[in-house]
Amino acid sequence: MSRNVKGQFEKGTTGNPKGRPRKQLRSISDEEVRRAFFEAEDTLVPIVVGNKREMIPASVAIDKQLIFKAASGDPRSMMLYYKRKDRFVLEYVEQQMRNLRALVEAQERIRDFPEDVTDEFKRAVQLLQFKIDKSYLL
Repeated sequence: MSRNVKGQFEKGTTGNPKGRPRKQLRSISDEEVRRAFFEAEDTLVPIVVGNKREMIPASVAIDKQLIFKAASGDPRSMMLYYKRKDRFVLEYVEQQMRNLRALVEAQERIRDFPEDVTDEFKRAVQLLQFKIDKSYLL
């Protein structure tokens, strides 16, 4: 870097040839993003029901808003609502089918090996039977 007699830089030269360093981006891990998402989802937000103010989780408020918009005729909201409903119904049916399979296997085990079945196993089978929706039972 050349300077003149007064200590000033010559015309056309700079005292910072490399320039200002670039801003370093802070990397965010997937775990941090996931944690922040679920924390925000559980944040309580105020809503007014009738003349009363209630605090509910943000995820519930979003679901309610989606349903209100779908009911008012918004086509995108309707599409999203029915997609979500179909997914939830499918998940529920799959869970019921898994429970039914486990119940049938347990009942077969009780029938085939009655001497090896404990009372705890029988209670677990009864609890499983209570978890199954009555409309899925024969």
